[in-house]
Amino acid sequence: MPHIDKHLSWCLKDPKRLIKIEPNDDLAQKHIEKSKYNYKVLLALENLKYHDWALNVGFYSIYHCFLAILSKLGYESRNQSCTITVMQILIQEKKIDLDLDLVLQFDTLDAESSLTSPTIRLRREESTYGVETSIDIKQLENIKKLAIKIQQETIRILSKQ
Repeated sequence: MPHIDKHLSWCLKDPKRLIKIEPNDDLAQKHIEKSKYNYKVLLALENLKYHDWALNVGFYSIYHCFLAILSKLGYESRNQSCTITVMQILIQEKKIDLDLDLVLQFDTLDAESSLTSPTIRLRREESTYGVETSIDIKQLENIKKLAIKIQQETIRILSKQ
């Protein structure tokens, strides 16, 4: 926990990373709509056999869910690691009822420990910055399932807050 608290302090020191805002239901809903839109784009890219880009769009489908939760609870993030940190803290402090494992499947603060089991963020980075255009289709299926699960959980969380 001290590591995550230290990281939160670092995030809040720069408004280009993370700021506290008034809770914003409208912005939260817009993030959910963007997540749903991204999921539709993922399916279209999958149908076109652009699996590497479908994986990237799946990443952002999930990420917009996290941004929705943050908006609802009074944060605006422009940094992925800061977003994950706030999500972890909100779960630990029981401010949201979400399985921490869902967030950790997406990303973890300790990238080195995840090298044997890459997170979605790492897969997205490999797909975006690497030269391969093919991916393991299982990865795409996993991100699709995770995106739907996190969308459902996000909608549930937003309706309760």
